Amino acid sequence: MKIGTFKFDERAGDIIGKIATRTMRFPYLIMRRVEDRQSDAAPVYEIYETSQAGDDIQIGVVWERKMQRNAEVFLSGMIDDPSFREPLPIALFGDETNGFDVQWRRERERDAQPMNYGGRGQRSGGGGRSGGFSGGSTAGPGGEYTGGNTRSLDDEVPF
Repeated sequence: MKIGTFKFDERAGDIIGKIATRTMRFPYLIMRRVEDRQSDAAPVYEIYETSQAGDDIQIGVVWERKMQRNAEVFLSGMIDDPSFREPLPIALFGDETNGFDVQWRRERERDAQPMNYGGRGQRSGGGGRSGGFSGGSTAGPGGEYTGGNTRSLDDEVPF
């Protein structure tokens, strides 16, 4: 999902961009190449936001990555701040000359199990999970409710 762009701005002499989601808005970001990288594992770019006081505050980093299927190079990193509940993972596609599209990317669990939706999968009996929700189903084989709660919708619910 595209959430922003970066493009070289000749007047500023920097790569300038913006990122916006439903709950976050960064209307003016600066992405600068890291010139003094100490190793190949160091970030390639750092992302800054200008504070109200005029200070450039680093809020992100990105590294060069290669796609597994075709070796195409892209940038992968995150936007983060102590005020965030969790970092915003991003991927950037493009280049300095033509600009970058910023894509939101969901972090993936390394040991993710295939999900079985729609009642087709069998739940393992040994307490392990084979996908789906951890609480189990409240529907029987014919779709009937088997949750064990016999309350009616008209019953009073204690808070």
